[in-house]
Amino acid sequence: MNVSHEFIEGLINELISILASVKEKITDGSDLIWTSYETPVELRNEIDRCIYHLQQNHKQILEEINFHFAPTGTFQEHSMANGWTGKYHAMAERFDKLYELLNNIANA
Repeated sequence: MNVSHEFIEGLINELISILASVKEKITDGSDLIWTSYETPVELRNEIDRCIYHLQQNHKQILEEINFHFAPTGTFQEHSMANGWTGKYHAMAERFDKLYELLNNIANA
């Protein structure tokens, strides 16, 4: 698959934007009962770490992010416990498309 660097960069930037939107949903009062995180700060730091690795072009971070978006993954569990399931589903749907595109490009 012959794609431009700018196209890939655009996909990565969109993925970063989705992660930033998820991060905004994680408030200090968030219920994390069904996640593996102890505090909202810890989860926000994890999102920041994922964003950093994307910015550094570390493609292997995609698998970790995919895990967070998976059914019963961190982000879905947080959304269900904190009342933003509808928004989560829209973000997860877009993430799935980006993930598939980026994997197809990487494996071409």
